[in-house]
Parts: sequence; C-alpha cells; structure tokens
Amino acid sequence: MKFDYVRPVVFALVLVGAGSGPPALADTLLTLSPSFTEVSDLITVAPDYPAVNAAPFLTPPGTGYDGVALLLIHRTDGTYYCTGALIAPTLLLTAAHCLSNTAGQMTTTRVDASFYPLGGPTVVVTATSGFLVDPNYNGAVVSDYDIALVRLPESPGSWATVYGLYDGVVTSDQYTVVGFGRRGDGATGTITSSGSRRQGFNTFDFFYSPGILMSDFDNGLALNDASCYFGPSFCNPGLGYDESSTAPGDSGGPVFFGNKIVAITTFGASIGSPPDIDIYLNSSFGELNGFTYVGYNRGWLDDYVPEPSLGPLAALALAAMLAAARKRRGRSRS
Repeated sequence: MKFDYVRPVVFALVLVGAGSGPPALADTLLTLSPSFTEVSDLITVAPDYPAVNAAPFLTPPGTGYDGVALLLIHRTDGTYYCTGALIAPTLLLTAAHCLSNTAGQMTTTRVDASFYPLGGPTVVVTATSGFLVDPNYNGAVVSDYDIALVRLPESPGSWATVYGLYDGVVTSDQYTVVGFGRRGDGATGTITSSGSRRQGFNTFDFFYSPGILMSDFDNGLALNDASCYFGPSFCNPGLGYDESSTAPGDSGGPVFFGNKIVAITTFGASIGSPPDIDIYLNSSFGELNGFTYVGYNRGWLDDYVPEPSLGPLAALALAAMLAAARKRRGRSRS
C-alpha cells in the first residue's frame, strides 16, 4: 500500500531530539532542542524476545551493514554520538541536527567515524572538514530537511558497503532500521547503553509532511496503537516480536527498503498516554518515530553523490553499443 501525507494537528506532540531526558506531557506542540548526549543508538524491541543481543537484531561484521558507522561528533558545544551510512566510498549520510545547533548553524569541527570490518580491528576515519548540512535546515526537531553529509578524507576500505538511495514509491512494506547504541524493550523503554550495531523492523504508517515519514511502536493492542489515533486507515497491530523502535542515539541511522536507504532516523514523539504506555518519551510502546525522507531531499543530495560507476562488463557493453551506433550512422550516409 502506498500513501499520501497527512499532517496530524489535533493532538499535542511531545517531541525530543536524541539524548534528551523524559519531558512532562504538554498541551501544546513542543519543539525541544536536541541535546545529543548520546552514547550511540539503540534499537528497542518488543519484550520477551531474547534476541535483542543476537540475530536478527544484532548485526555482526560481514552481515551487510559494515558501511554503517558510529559517529563521534566534536562540536563547539560538546562531543556527541550519532550514526551514519556510506552512500559513496568517502561520503556518509547522517542527520543535520547531529552536525548543527538548534538554529541550524553547522558547529562541527571534527567527526570520528568508526567502522567494524569482518575479521579485523575497528577502522576509524577522521574528518576535520567537509561537513555539509542541507541549506534549508533551520534547527527544528521536526524538519523536512534534517539531513547532512560528512565527506571523509579516505575510504575506510573496499569491504565497507556503499548503499544506494531508494528511488521507488514509499509503501507500508516492512523496513529495516540500523544504528548503534542503547537497548531495552517496549515495556520499559531504553534501559541501558551499548556500542553494538543493531537492526530493527517496522513499517511506515504515514507521511507527517512531504519530507517526514512516521511509524509507531506497536504491542498488538489497539489502546497503544499511536498511528490509529490519527485515523482508522493508519491502524495496524504491528509486526509482533520483530516490531522495533528507534531510541536516543539513532539519529542519522539509515532506514532500508531492501538494500537501499529510504530515510534516516531523526526524532521520537509521543501524543500522550494512552497510546503511550507511560508518561515519558523513552522509546516505549505507543510512541512514534520520525524519519527524514531521502527522496524529498534528492535535489540537494544529488549535487554531492556521484553517479554509480559502470562495472567492466557494463562498460564494455556500452562501448559495443556506441560502436554499433556509429556503424549504423556510417552506413546511412553512403
């Protein structure tokens, strides 16, 4: 099923950037400043599933996500963690709020990107320049333009996966989100920190705006189905034990349809309790996840992302086609 965007205005959203503590519920729309005291990203999963520290949630080296890096970000206002993913051998995709202050001004002075290859030590690539923030980003937690790039001085290695950007129609098919960090479960929210890279699973429920995709964290109960509160067409019980949510530190982490990036993690939100199972914004059941839609930002991204290079066979095939075309043109002149 594909869907158009809906702007939910009836409910008060409590919003938080990565790393903020649990705010009190509010009667008006809050746009809270991200604080980025992130120890890395975490993906929270439904309770009673012991595999939060094993497959399918844990992603050891060699399982397809070696191009997803833990970013230690040095800014003029502190040092923080986010996640990024390679979209070219020396270009990382991440969130604008990871590199910028709450006014949208880029304040980053250095990024240490840690990659974890199969059978080898951690590879750290440090960038001291080449930080690119979408010029339309204004520092808001909820922004269609919360997207950025980090240009690395060198590739981490040929083993590091480079991911393409998704060009298809956004549907309610299952996606995979990847990030480093905290873990917990839907019944209690985030409870501890971790540097492990994890993946989680969910489905998009609706577009909040043309550049923001939303999903909720379902436990199978209608009472805690957050998206259902925006209309009956958005109701669904979730994926069962595979249902996953993002949490503080996931900012900038890639969201995949197949092996291509469709969005990046940018914020979490609550509309109150219920549907939230408690009064905190803590990645528990009944909360919402917000993602910047890559497709909405392709005009800016394509200025920096190189065209895919042709492999040797494809290059030979193209050369043969051009040669045949020249021959046909030569015959037509005689």
